[in-house]
Amino acid sequence: MNSIPFTPAIPSAGTHLKRGRQVLRHLTMLAVAIGASGLLACEDPELSRGFVIAKIDFDDPTWPLPQIPKTATVGVPVEIAVWTGGNGCYEYMDTRGGVDGRSASVIPHDIFIVGGCSTDPRFVEHRTTRVFAEPGTAEITLWYSDGGAILRKDHSGEGRKVYTVEVSPSGG
Repeated sequence: MNSIPFTPAIPSAGTHLKRGRQVLRHLTMLAVAIGASGLLACEDPELSRGFVIAKIDFDDPTWPLPQIPKTATVGVPVEIAVWTGGNGCYEYMDTRGGVDGRSASVIPHDIFIVGGCSTDPRFVEHRTTRVFAEPGTAEITLWYSDGGAILRKDHSGEGRKVYTVEVSPSGG
């Protein structure tokens, strides 16, 4: 077993007493600063991990735009693709929502992970379908969290975009 010798903070002969105290004070301040920064980096796991309404940053030009068709047919599934997350802080969980008449909702959920994030853009792909039972103009509402979320509680899911889809009657 290796051991590190401990040297008490006793000034040696000929050392000025104030200089020893000054060094000790600086070391103490350094230890406090390191400890405080460590505490700030450790967030409450309940606030920093868990499933969230997924993040989409429409202001980022490198972010892939949602793929939502402009036309559909009654009874035929409409394919929808949405990319969420970014920088490895998110993993796919599921895509929720449904259809009520000519209104549909798409609510992507991801697992939010603090730590392990990078500066490389990495996106989480959500693919889902919606089936309309009525012809006419329909709306698909995409719910998302904006690009400013840092903690799980910041993922409010208050962002939304509404897409219009023209649904034609079935041919058969």
